[in-house]
Amino acid sequence: MKEDDPLLEWNRLNKENLEQDFVSEMFINMSSTSPLADKFSIWLFAGTGATGALLISQIQGVIQSLSTTGFKVCMFMLIASAISAFFAKYWALRCQIQTDITRNLKNNIREIFEKHGKNADEISEIAEKRGIEIETEIQLENVINEFKKPFPFWVRWLITRSVSKTKNNRQAGYHVAIKAYFWQLNFTLIQSLFFIAFLCFGGLYASSL
Repeated sequence: MKEDDPLLEWNRLNKENLEQDFVSEMFINMSSTSPLADKFSIWLFAGTGATGALLISQIQGVIQSLSTTGFKVCMFMLIASAISAFFAKYWALRCQIQTDITRNLKNNIREIFEKHGKNADEISEIAEKRGIEIETEIQLENVINEFKKPFPFWVRWLITRSVSKTKNNRQAGYHVAIKAYFWQLNFTLIQSLFFIAFLCFGGLYASSL
């Protein structure tokens, strides 16, 4: 069998597509746990807000129990925990949005490519009979340029930069989602640690009086 046999290329592409789809599903399953971490972060943030409101509303009694320094330290820990929760939510949204966009785009594009493939085969067959050479492959650059038209110049620049960095990387969209997912987990952990620190310092200052 010749090395340039179309059957060999078809087999190679078939295996490559299977491998890439397998990796995509692994990324999707990993990022699908993002809402669970988000629920925990929101629950902890609600507790942080309620605790902070209680401390402020009872500030006189709290200062007597913790001292002024203890109150400030505890409030700092609560504020730091709340800020971490905002960052965790931001990255959770980025993860979910990127995962949904990439997955939906992939499914929709598959149908478009299937339709294009059928038409391209018919066109190539007719062109071969007529002795005409025709290029049926789409140009990604043309697609990106058309897509960028309605956006402001700085968004067009970001799109061009992103496309340049992720060129030939079929998993680029999922890479963005996974990075966002791990940032979400990091800030959720930091949020939890600050809340635990609040409890520890609260107990420490209360016991020292």
